[in-house]
Amino acid sequence: MLGLAVAATALLAGCTTHAPPPLGPHDLGSPRSFRLFPIYWAGLRFEGIPLTQVDRGRDYDPSLGMRVYYGSCLHTNPLVAGSCTLPLEINTVAYKPHSNVGLGPRIRTKIRGVPAVIYDQGDSIEIYSGTVAIDVFADNPGRALRAAEALRPLNFRGTSREPLPRPQYQPGTPSS
Repeated sequence: MLGLAVAATALLAGCTTHAPPPLGPHDLGSPRSFRLFPIYWAGLRFEGIPLTQVDRGRDYDPSLGMRVYYGSCLHTNPLVAGSCTLPLEINTVAYKPHSNVGLGPRIRTKIRGVPAVIYDQGDSIEIYSGTVAIDVFADNPGRALRAAEALRPLNFRGTSREPLPRPQYQPGTPSS
């Protein structure tokens, strides 16, 4: 009986009945003090979707980078693993040479004056700027591109109207 209660509790914990509360400026202290590289975001709200989570500096994992999340996964199937697609996620990671061959069909382009790769039928974009790669994942291609155009640093000075810093890597490396 105890096992059944534990299983029911675990199942219900995975099913939320309301969206997470939006974050405010007071919730950004840890990410704003992160100094290894700029963390990119699209503001406290993007297209009416609130910022709902930001990785904390003390939890930084170099293989994952620093992530910001917008919206929630209220309309997912709890019985299907991985069925959640947030409206928007932006991940900034220190750039390391890598191959994008595993991404499937991709389009090389420039966004905000720097090289980028669009893949996943437009829902995902990887942008190369300064010493970082910025990954934008969205629930549709239009939102992904608009978010990429709206990027600005969370923890350094800069606006979405400024060009992004030129990448510090060998041209051609990211889209091999």
